[in-house]
Amino acid sequence: MIFSTPKQIRFHHCDPAGIVFYPQFFYLLHEAQEDFLAHIGFPQHRLIQRGFGVPIVDLKTEFVGMCRYGDEITISLSLSRLGNSSLGMQYELHAPEQRHGEGRVLKLKAASVLVYSELPHGKPARIPDDLRQALQPYLKNHSKETP
Repeated sequence: MIFSTPKQIRFHHCDPAGIVFYPQFFYLLHEAQEDFLAHIGFPQHRLIQRGFGVPIVDLKTEFVGMCRYGDEITISLSLSRLGNSSLGMQYELHAPEQRHGEGRVLKLKAASVLVYSELPHGKPARIPDDLRQALQPYLKNHSKETP
């Protein structure tokens, strides 16, 4: 399965030309990650209250096109791997076609690695079975777990 969440490009995301300033995409990707965790029943704030976090330890991004103030975007998220304490997330961000206003086009692709960690020291911890079960349907080729 793929999780999708709609977002709107707001004034604070943009530079004076009305185009998203590239670091703001990272905030949007993190929001999508939080939306996903809440969707599967593990809101990030609850994980933190229980003494765990899921920091990103690696993030690769390909900027394919521009987004502008007011665009209604969609961020899609799936899992590329599910290990003992880490997971790989893949994101795609689509926005309206700028020239004709019809259809949606890819604007950004990203891949990240998150590590389920004990707080506050960040020691990796095994992903609990209930969280693992909730993540499993979003794993591409979900019959393949990696150590």
